[in-house]
Amino acid sequence: MSKWFRSASVIFFCLSAIGFFFPAVNAEEPKPYELEEVIVSSTRLPSEKVSTYDLPNKITVITAEQIRNNGAKTIQEAIQYETGVILYDSNGNPFQSTVDLRGFNGQPFPSTVVFVDGVRVNEPDTNVVNFDLIPLESIERIEIIPGSSNIYGKYALGGVINIITKRGGDRRQATAETMFGSFHRERYALNSSGPMGKFDYVTNFTRETENGYRDESDSRISRYFGKLGFRPADGTDLTASYTYTQDRLLAAGTLPPTDLAINRQRNVTPGAFTENELNLVSLGGRQQLPLNFSLTVNAFYRHLAQENLTKFFGGGESDQLSKTETKGGTAQISHESRGQHFANTFVVGGEIARTDLATRSAPFLDRKSVDEDSNALFAQNSFEIARTVILTAGVRNDFDRFTIHNDLNPNDPQTNGTPTFHRATSRAGIVYKLAPQASLYFNYAEGFRPPNRFELIAAPPFASSLDLRPVKTRGYEFGWKQAVRDWGEGSVALFQTDVRDEIFFICTTCVFPDGKNQNIDKTRRRGIEASLRANVVEKWTISVNYTYTEAHFKSRFVEGIGKVVEIGDSLPLVPKHRLGTTIQFRPAPEWTLSLTGLYVSTQVYLNDEPNAFPRLPGYFVLGGRIAYERPVPGGRANFFLQGNNILNKEYSSFGSIAFDFVNTGRNEPFVSPAPTFAVYGGVSYRFEGF
Repeated sequence: MSKWFRSASVIFFCLSAIGFFFPAVNAEEPKPYELEEVIVSSTRLPSEKVSTYDLPNKITVITAEQIRNNGAKTIQEAIQYETGVILYDSNGNPFQSTVDLRGFNGQPFPSTVVFVDGVRVNEPDTNVVNFDLIPLESIERIEIIPGSSNIYGKYALGGVINIITKRGGDRRQATAETMFGSFHRERYALNSSGPMGKFDYVTNFTRETENGYRDESDSRISRYFGKLGFRPADGTDLTASYTYTQDRLLAAGTLPPTDLAINRQRNVTPGAFTENELNLVSLGGRQQLPLNFSLTVNAFYRHLAQENLTKFFGGGESDQLSKTETKGGTAQISHESRGQHFANTFVVGGEIARTDLATRSAPFLDRKSVDEDSNALFAQNSFEIARTVILTAGVRNDFDRFTIHNDLNPNDPQTNGTPTFHRATSRAGIVYKLAPQASLYFNYAEGFRPPNRFELIAAPPFASSLDLRPVKTRGYEFGWKQAVRDWGEGSVALFQTDVRDEIFFICTTCVFPDGKNQNIDKTRRRGIEASLRANVVEKWTISVNYTYTEAHFKSRFVEGIGKVVEIGDSLPLVPKHRLGTTIQFRPAPEWTLSLTGLYVSTQVYLNDEPNAFPRLPGYFVLGGRIAYERPVPGGRANFFLQGNNILNKEYSSFGSIAFDFVNTGRNEPFVSPAPTFAVYGGVSYRFEGF
């Protein structure tokens, strides 16, 4: 095996050995804090909850309390300090940052799947996630499951982000919040939740506006979320939720070096925007059945109307209107059995979805309708032996069919067709329990994603690629995780993902409009993820998350004239080193002081697959927050003051090689400047027990 793997193995076993000197604590020992055991669902839909120490893969859980304490204003900010996360802003708008996992870089489209209460919210045509459409205030917890995950279906090559929304709880409460800050940021939110007999409810309304750090990068967002739960009897749980979002987000885009040197806030493509209107209805239910069986189902309807106006540097624009309607559902049956020395959990299920997409664009005349039918069957079994060894195996069979119709040229075989993709994927894992909250594990999992409609059918005047093969992955993960004396927990994971038939845009003559999407043979991602969270003493909490990632081409190919990609070249937008830290200090019960740091190393620019240009510089960003909470008549009040980039660093999280038509007449590194120092303050008032 390679020197990298040998070195990583030494680090892994050294850190694992440390854990043996800190066995799971005896309940009689004094301890400054009691760590809550993290319980998650291990299947496609919520089922019997299991401890993360019983699962053969790394899982990170971020709770609503952690989101609030960290002062996150978007979902991307809530997860940015965790291991395995790839995050950058290519649009120049904080609500549109791209997220991917484990060395997948969101290019040409993300390889991470996002679910909200079991409903896939990736856009069907691109797999992009519009995080701005998900109400942050409605989130109970976020589960990050990195690595290929076949049980969750197609596109889960980099991993899964599973979002679970809140329930009503056992007492009524209502919260009013407001926030103001730099770049004319304003945020207003009203939340209410509680029980009503056998029902429970959650409702939320949020309005956010911001002028943006860059010129013409305004944001206007309005969201509503409502959820009703019903538990008519023991073993029966039903939910219905509705989400409505309307927003308009202006995109400042990237800057060439000449304009960057003049003014980092400049916008050389003014007027570009995305406008969304979302309606999402979701139904869920769980019924306990005789003989230790249970049935879990969900059904949803999602409608998104969208307009994207793109401005081109040097002149010109493209306007696209689209309407996407998706409906579907998932059902799974679970069975649990337990004996004196064993336990077994078996899950079998299926899902079905139908997407109808209509688009039209100008000035390149294009009008298409794309229908996608997706069906899948899946099964997973976990078998526990003598409370120390847990074996997990699963299989999934996906079937995907597109029906593509070019309304302007219905007889063209290059822009009309019914490409079909089918793939069976599997997984197998083993967990060895060192203690109730300590385990070693190994996991193997396969992933699959079919080409999407943008990759299959190119916009005029480029050539289409109906013969593309699906992307396939094989992932390996070896790890250790342990709670240390109840005041901390740590984990280390070694991972490798081998990819076949990744899709890239390749040209032959590179004279406009030459070029089309093609499969390349092999790429690979591998690395180490290490996490530590400790309540050092009663008033101090520290969290450290480090990721080392290598993402390389494993096949040689010619991308264009003078652009030869060699074996070993690095994939763009994947930093080797990423370190996130959070320190919290509570000098008194009412006060919380937080300091956050994020270091990201250098990375290859997008469109520099041959690694010919110097890398995008790395950066370190520091943030701070002071929060004060106290009882007030009828409830509790919370006040906070928060600073982002308090060292006022000038940096960019995204860069791309592009031709500078206006200034130099050659390829240049364009970047998306990140905001400098910003400050925000706010107050919330929570009424309780009314």
